[in-house]
Amino acid sequence: MFLTDLFLGASISGLIGAVLAVPAIVTEWRSHRHEHHLPILVDIKPKWGNRHLTHRELFFVALTVHLILTTLFGAVYVVFVEYGWLFITHAPYTFFSLFMYAIGAWVVTGALIFPVIGFGVFGKKESNLAWAEILSMTLILGVILWVLVQWFQPAYFS
Repeated sequence: MFLTDLFLGASISGLIGAVLAVPAIVTEWRSHRHEHHLPILVDIKPKWGNRHLTHRELFFVALTVHLILTTLFGAVYVVFVEYGWLFITHAPYTFFSLFMYAIGAWVVTGALIFPVIGFGVFGKKESNLAWAEILSMTLILGVILWVLVQWFQPAYFS
């Protein structure tokens, strides 16, 4: 049952992330010039490591990072629920629980994951507003995940 829940949480969260990326995908598809700011996706500078990335490569790197992080968001939440690690709320799948989890996920993403992949703390190396982009995306992801859980939740959870 745990693996099913884990796969379901990751899948739903990843699908939400894909839907949230639609504005950036449409902007990229319709754009014939170089856009320097894509909605929802974190801005990534043209030089990543020792290689100078093309505009299309930048877009695909940003989209890939976005989809990985949103998929992990749902998977890790299920792990927290299954092992009883919701130490602040102790109430799985509630609005407050997902809100607090989203704030925690934002802190972990900004303070740990982004520095590891070379974006700096809270994406400071990439953009001065990366922290706000990630926070808004994470909160939106948490709210939509909560809405979907409420919609599809079996009656025996009520």
